[in-house]
Amino acid sequence: MPMKSTEPPNVTERFENFVISTDRVYDMIGKRRAGEVSFEQSEQGDARRQLLHVEKVAIENKRLQKTSETSYIESVSYQLHDIIVEEMSEYLKDVPDVKANVLNLPSNTGELLDALIVRACSVSKLEPIVATIPWMYDELISVVNTARFRRKDSRGRVIVVETLRTALSFLGIENLRLLIPFLIVKRATPQITDPYPLIKQKLASYSTGVAISAQCIAEAAGTHKGHGYMLGMLSNLGRCAVTRLYFRLFDKVQMHLLQECQKDREHKRHDALTKIIPSANHLIALQHAFADTFNADLLDELSLKRLFIAPAMRAVANQRSVSTSTPSDKQTPTDVLKSSLSQARVYARIRLLHQNKLIEAKTANSELLAQRFPAGALATLKNTDIFALPLVKSDIED
Repeated sequence: MPMKSTEPPNVTERFENFVISTDRVYDMIGKRRAGEVSFEQSEQGDARRQLLHVEKVAIENKRLQKTSETSYIESVSYQLHDIIVEEMSEYLKDVPDVKANVLNLPSNTGELLDALIVRACSVSKLEPIVATIPWMYDELISVVNTARFRRKDSRGRVIVVETLRTALSFLGIENLRLLIPFLIVKRATPQITDPYPLIKQKLASYSTGVAISAQCIAEAAGTHKGHGYMLGMLSNLGRCAVTRLYFRLFDKVQMHLLQECQKDREHKRHDALTKIIPSANHLIALQHAFADTFNADLLDELSLKRLFIAPAMRAVANQRSVSTSTPSDKQTPTDVLKSSLSQARVYARIRLLHQNKLIEAKTANSELLAQRFPAGALATLKNTDIFALPLVKSDIED
């Protein structure tokens, strides 16, 4: 269950719980699910009101026993999570290892991103880099052979693309500038997150939403929209790393503790451990503690030479205040990008919550006004599908 509070949950609290389970937000805001009736309206409520005194006493005794058992399980869960926090803190210090073995990103990721951002980007310059990344070759071949990009020869027959160079040429540089960073984050996105199976879909929507929003906001603020897009998309790698590591470490630590209990014949503790599942509250806390800082460390590790987004990510991680009321021409490029990312995150979260009817219009409008978006940005965003890449069929490029 999400933490109870007398204050209504803010956008961030709603969003973090939404990523894990929509029902958690329903509980936070006191909203019933479709088809759900109140306790007083239910048969269960009628039956409870008809209970005899002796039955009530028996139920209360059972409740107290269950509360005691729950308290013990919770104490064991806290012990388990103390170990997870300690191990995650150590894991995240080894950025190259997490990059390669947790996020599954190639060693030349930075080189590829630098090649994409420059004006002189071309198929001939991208091909030798992408050729060293087999999974990306497969992804691009899959995309280029969809109906959206399908081409026909002079006889009207569908051209089946099989080579990397043809795929890159058919897709075009502008599409690749959007698609390749998306595929990098897709590769890093956690796939197995039981008992919260929808995390990966929600993270995918959020990553795209932040990227497209940051692109629009950066352009409205007068800075490089490509840098805004790249920062928006890649700023979710830290979240992916923490989520992947959490579920991996949960299984590892739980198994280790179970083996210890078997060895020491601690039957009560063993039984408690088998009832513990991954904790949504702990995962949210770990995201807050580690995600952005690791993300900044990761961008530093990529050694980007043309894509100037690492300082802005570090500023976000350090929560340095940049006044959004200051005219953009008096801000540094890092300040503008930092503000663009922060505003894009708020906007994407509100759009996701609004789509799922998890935020009131008054609350959403108040949060948006507080962001002080650049002139024209909100109007553009309102008419933009931020959850879909704006890919277009282009002329064949060399």
